[in-house]
Amino acid sequence: MRKLLLTLFFILFAFPVYALELLMAHNPKCHICERFINEVAIDYHESSIAKTIPLVIINVYEQPEWFKEAYRIGKIKPIRGTPTFIIWNGSKDGGHEIGRLVGYHSKARFYSRLKEMLSIED
Repeated sequence: MRKLLLTLFFILFAFPVYALELLMAHNPKCHICERFINEVAIDYHESSIAKTIPLVIINVYEQPEWFKEAYRIGKIKPIRGTPTFIIWNGSKDGGHEIGRLVGYHSKARFYSRLKEMLSIED
């Protein structure tokens, strides 16, 4: 029994757990991006879905190095317009894109599409 508990302890704490993140490719000159920030991002962290997939806003003109590297090696597909929402699975160093939403129409539609992609029911 002791060996089993030690094994479980090792498995649970020896390997890092990576969560999902919602990366928003944001252009400060994009009026649709600004509308999203004013309508959704302002209180996104208080939503129930934020516990599952926190929002990280990335300025397309000031990308962090890990983002540039992930893009360079193909872990992030090309961004053809903003806003683009990338569902990122894993750490900054070892993660990868698993899905994306392109564009923004309304708060209700955004949450509906995101929940659908994540298979979350209301």
